[in-house]
Amino acid sequence: MNASENEVVKLKMESADMMARLKISEHVMEELKRENTVLEARMNASENEMEELKIENADMMARLKICENEVEELKRQNADQPKVAFSLGLTDNGLIGPFNTDITLKFSKVFTNIGQAYSPSTGLFTAPVRGTYYFSFTTLDIRSGVWRHVYLYHNNKRVLFSHNYSANVYESVSNSLVLQLEKGDVVYMVLTASYSVYDDA
Repeated sequence: MNASENEVVKLKMESADMMARLKISEHVMEELKRENTVLEARMNASENEMEELKIENADMMARLKICENEVEELKRQNADQPKVAFSLGLTDNGLIGPFNTDITLKFSKVFTNIGQAYSPSTGLFTAPVRGTYYFSFTTLDIRSGVWRHVYLYHNNKRVLFSHNYSANVYESVSNSLVLQLEKGDVVYMVLTASYSVYDDA
């Protein structure tokens, strides 16, 4: 084999080697392209998810703002509403009654009268604002063998009564009621004619 033939063979071998390396490079390039495609898809998905999260967060922020505004409005309304609570005792004189007619009980011992809605001079509670009110009372007698009979009135309507017999001394009975009142409604207690109650505490 002469020199030129050797040169041709050498060139062919180099060419074959370059072709092999080119194929490897092309294969690697295809793999990288596939990986890039996957990464791009994942990045697009992440961007879409991030946009959705931004939208959700904006919606949640808007809802939170609405809730905060409602809370502030309720606080303002509650601050404007009068506070009402009272706790009373009947008398220090002991026995009250019996009388020939029904009488409105006037609780002269005022322990608490927030809002000044209860009048000890008339015995009337006057609702200063529309709302739901809770009333509770206890009656007692130091004598045995007697009946107690009192009514709770809402305006001019009897809504609750306590009628019980004291078999022993110092027996008491309690009752309670929740009423929906309009502004200006009155609530009071009435001792029925011929009955009596006791308080000296």
